[in-house]
Amino acid sequence: MEGFFKCWTRKEAYIKAQGQGLSIPLSSFDVAFTPFEQPALLRVAGHPEELERWSLYNLEPGEGYEGAVMVEGREHNIQCLQWTDVMAGS
Repeated sequence: MEGFFKCWTRKEAYIKAQGQGLSIPLSSFDVAFTPFEQPALLRVAGHPEELERWSLYNLEPGEGYEGAVMVEGREHNIQCLQWTDVMAGS
């Protein structure tokens, strides 16, 4: 189940980053999703340059939840804060 949710959230992050939603066939691209792989966009059918264009990051929204964000470019500083951290000024 963990692999399924990692795969789903990572694919969802890519289609949202593209701004096209489910009009992009989920079978037209691949993401890394096993527990031992770093999050990554692995293949985009017909567009190999996309692999260098995007960075994929894991989010840890809470125990039992998976999250991901796809960001254009490289070397970002991504943080996933809890609401209580935000309210405390962290």
